[in-house]
This record gives sequence, structure tokens and C-alpha cells, in this order.
Amino acid sequence: MSSAKTVVITGSTSGIGKAIALRYARDGANVIISGRNGERGAAVANKVRELGGQALYVPTELSDPASIEAMAEQAAKAFGPVDILVNAGGILQSGKAVLEQTLEEHQALWDVNYLGTLLACQVFGRAMKEHGKGAIMNIGSLASLAPLSLPAYTPGKAAVWSLTQILAAELGPFGIRVNAVAPGYTLSDGLKEKIRLGQRDPEAIKETTALRAFVKPEDVAEAVRFLCSDMATSITGAILPIDAGWLVHAPYASYKQGNPIRPLDKSSLQEDG
Repeated sequence: MSSAKTVVITGSTSGIGKAIALRYARDGANVIISGRNGERGAAVANKVRELGGQALYVPTELSDPASIEAMAEQAAKAFGPVDILVNAGGILQSGKAVLEQTLEEHQALWDVNYLGTLLACQVFGRAMKEHGKGAIMNIGSLASLAPLSLPAYTPGKAAVWSLTQILAAELGPFGIRVNAVAPGYTLSDGLKEKIRLGQRDPEAIKETTALRAFVKPEDVAEAVRFLCSDMATSITGAILPIDAGWLVHAPYASYKQGNPIRPLDKSSLQEDG
């Protein structure tokens, strides 16, 4: 009997989801590629096979419960019980003020980013509960932990983190672990294109991090693999920032603006006498 893990990854036709799929491919896993772009999905599936894994691409609409149910049925039919679910599907947003947020955009982001994650957790969580084991990984964001000026994206990603904690408590007694990661500025194809078009300043972005660096999609993939592996059997209900130190640098740098570090006056340290 094969010992290969079966991994479902939503939003895996590009970006972080794709990097996760290719990482599991190198382990020889059975990978279900999920997304709306059939051409990209087929390309990722072929690459998974080239790297040594088995692959199935399933076109999926995350905001549609029937679509997620159908994906789960196809995954089970192809590879049997699913060991790992990674919720990487999502829609990004450009910065704006809350008072300028349209309800249409708000609803579109919530339907995919939160509702899609919730639906997948429900469908695959029930199957894992019946099977008696499993791991669920939700891809959050810095917005899960900080008030970024993304008035639909930020509350949705904060809700994903809350959902992760609730599910960890509910599913833990059944041998199912649920965790999240919070990627920072990730050098995905989308960000590369914005930089190429002059819409993002790469040096300014790197200056917001402690490591003065971007996060690579492969960095996130390695963290996901660890948290879903047997090496992390005691970790559940956790969120791991993968942000090159953005979360620590932001308040540190802000505080220094009003309270600069001054050169040490060594004379004040001399002993009397």
C-alpha cells in the first residue's frame, strides 16, 4: 500500500498555492490542484508529475458549496482519504479607506477568502473526522494580525485566523490539527508584475522588514509542509508569521521615530573616585 500523502490545495494554479503543490510533488505526494484557470491548472499538474508526484486538476469555484463538494468527491475517487488540506485560494485587494469600500468588492472578497476557506474546512473536516486523522492549513496574512488598510481583505483574513483557532479546538479530539501561516510581502508573479509596471517600489517594501527582504513562495511552502507533517504533531491552533520580520519591525521602527536611539555617553558609566 502506498505511503504517499494525499494533499488538496485550493488556489494552487499560481503563487503560494502553486509553490506548495510543487513542494509536495518532490515528496511524491498525490496532489489535487484546485483553481479556476484550467490552462494554469493543467500546467501545474504536469509539473507535479515531472517532480515525482501524482496530480489531479479540479476546476473549483470556492464560493460555491457544490463545487467544493464535487472536488472532494473527485479527490477521494482518485486517491482515497485526504491527509492534508491547504486553503491557499484567495483574492487580493489594493489599499483604500473603509469609507470608500464598495459592498460589491467586500462581498466578492469575503465569498472567496473567508467563505471559501470555511466551506473547504467543513467538507474536508467532516471526511477527516470520519477517517480519524488529518491536517488543515489555512493561508492567512499579515492582515490576520495587523490593521492593514485593506477594508475587505483584512477583516476576512482576521476571520480566517479566528476560524483556525475554533477548528483546532473542535477537531483536535479527533486527531485533526488545524494551523495557519501569515505570509508577508511575497515575491509572487503578481507582485513581480506590479514592480515591473512601476506600481510598487521594491526597495521601499524591503525597508519595512527586519531582514530587508521579500518572502519567497517557496519559504511559505516549506513552513506549510513542516506544520502539516509528523514533525509538528503537537502543534495546533497556531499561526506562524512568514514575513521577513515585518511584524516586529513595524512597531519598532515607529517607536524609534519618536524615541531615537542616542549614542551612549560612556562618561556616565565611569565609576566615582
